[in-house]
Amino acid sequence: MTTKALYKLYRAVEEARKIDPEMQAHTFNIFLTVCINPNVTMKDLGERLGLSQATMSRNIAALGKVHRLNRPGYDLCVAEEDPVERRRKVVNLTPKGKRVRDALVEIMEQPS
Repeated sequence: MTTKALYKLYRAVEEARKIDPEMQAHTFNIFLTVCINPNVTMKDLGERLGLSQATMSRNIAALGKVHRLNRPGYDLCVAEEDPVERRRKVVNLTPKGKRVRDALVEIMEQPS
């Protein structure tokens, strides 16, 4: 990896830190996985990332509007009941999540 590529990665991480400087890396990783895989189920997310159902639920709540204990979440993702299989939750980006995704893509696609 070149210094230019590392600088782009650094700028992408700084973009995430604008949301919350203390956001955990696996929370940001879940967000990126939802960006890459729209309409992904909670189960598929957990399997792809090797995370338990409890960890997934906690992080999706943090990425949603309301985190645990009624604290505000990041409002980047929303988990909704699958209309076909009501026991499943499907995760997608919120409008704010789409803006953050687009900002990250812009950073990564900028010429060095």
